Amino acid sequence: MKFKKLALLTLIVSLAFPALTQAADTFDEQYVPSPAPAKNHQGYLLQDSAELRRFSSMLISFNKDSAGKLKSIATCTTLSDAGCESVNRQMYRAILPQCDAIYTFDCINKVFAKTEEGKNLSVETVGTFAANANFDFKGDTSQNLPSGTGALLVRIPDAPHAGGNLYLIKAEMVGSREAGNSKFNFQKMQTGIFAVSLKSGSYGFMVMSTDIAQYPDDRWVIGSVVGNPAPIGECVMSSLTQCAQAFPLPQNISFGLQFVMNNKLDGWLHGRMKSPTVALEKQSNGYQVLTVQANAIKVPLIDVWVNNDVMPAGLKEYYKDFGNYGSTSFGTKEQPLSEIALRRDMNSNNDESSMKEFINWIPVIGDKAQAMPTAWMLKTMSNYGQGSNDCFAKATGFAGVVSTNAAQYLDGPPTFNNGFLDYKVAAPHLTSTGDVFKGSYDLAMSSDVARCLYGFSKAPVSATVSVVSESGEPNIATTLVREKDGFLFLAAYNFTFSSPTVRVKLSQAASTLKKTSIICIKGKTSKKVSAVNPKCPTGYKKK
Repeated sequence: MKFKKLALLTLIVSLAFPALTQAADTFDEQYVPSPAPAKNHQGYLLQDSAELRRFSSMLISFNKDSAGKLKSIATCTTLSDAGCESVNRQMYRAILPQCDAIYTFDCINKVFAKTEEGKNLSVETVGTFAANANFDFKGDTSQNLPSGTGALLVRIPDAPHAGGNLYLIKAEMVGSREAGNSKFNFQKMQTGIFAVSLKSGSYGFMVMSTDIAQYPDDRWVIGSVVGNPAPIGECVMSSLTQCAQAFPLPQNISFGLQFVMNNKLDGWLHGRMKSPTVALEKQSNGYQVLTVQANAIKVPLIDVWVNNDVMPAGLKEYYKDFGNYGSTSFGTKEQPLSEIALRRDMNSNNDESSMKEFINWIPVIGDKAQAMPTAWMLKTMSNYGQGSNDCFAKATGFAGVVSTNAAQYLDGPPTFNNGFLDYKVAAPHLTSTGDVFKGSYDLAMSSDVARCLYGFSKAPVSATVSVVSESGEPNIATTLVREKDGFLFLAAYNFTFSSPTVRVKLSQAASTLKKTSIICIKGKTSKKVSAVNPKCPTGYKKK
């Protein structure tokens, strides 16, 4: 590729550091990011599961003084705790419990697993990790507040991994409410399955900050981790005395979760999984039951540094108005970039800006990932803009899910252009071991949404899936298309990168297309015209 020479020059020093920090007997799931090489450097860390792994449960309340300044932060176990009844703002991050007689909503109802041959595997509940942590809290369905607990631990004896047969399910919801609002606003949900082994030692809870100094300029946002968090990469979660150490997920096992939800999950979901099946059903009591099943995939982890003096012009231009966001070494964010090392690691979103950031790092990243950890994750969509279309926007209920192993992607529905559904993905050409990285893309879309886009009838729909490279040339891929239970399932596998577009074209036999009728008039004469796309004859006007 045209950036190869520049990539080699800038990565000679940068890529040496992961080798120094990554022990030979560890796994990519335990990857430790490289240290800053020196001042006057900027780094880029794309570690897909970082945000999901970052925090324990916590419900916090913010109070301000008469001048509008933040004066106190309280942690709450219930909404009736002192300092939690009347506040200016409340925020929660809730790790969902297993459903039982106490927890009946916003909870994990079922964990299941199947072999490639379709055999159902036994799943045994072990308990919760970091049980009864200092910041667990009780939910309230009348105020749309879920309960926050420890993460669910299960054992699947017939699904062994490199660290045993223990699995951690971390499903969390995030929300907030302002003063005067009776109910919390649900912002997002994300869930992941992790292969783990419990390791004893001295660690610390990874929690949201209650330090007022972490919330400057009245930006009452979720703060940084406090306490003594476990080393990045080693632990999916940690307590004071234990680490849930990460290991590779088996890719030949299909893992599944079922949730009972009070907070609604209508719309689009996105994730890190292969061949997903997802269903969202409404119960008579108003709750939703979300069921998802899929295989794990490997996702590129990117970890590079570049000296500011040789940073590509496009990257400098991208960051010129962003400020010094990220993690710093050798100084603070208030100092000039020449005096510090700044790692750009706050890129957990999958939107247009994050995609543009990744594309501008490609000259530095080069052709190779630094690690290839396994992943099984599902998240609510945060980006509605890139799929702007009336059929997407007006979709009611569960509209669809997109999942891919690309390093960066857009988490919204595909764009609809000139009859094609286009979806953008990006990643290095090579895995961390030097093999050609083969892409996967799965789209499960409501058949009603698809028919709305194309004006189709209820008759069967066919589709073709293609992958187009950034140069516009076809990119060879294996594609699958099927329709079942009200959803179109479209897939493209084994295509290559850097930033191809997955393109879907739907069609329907002409005899089954939905016909509509219009009335056309010419003077006092009128005609009824019926067709798939009816038009008035020459000289007539539509009534």
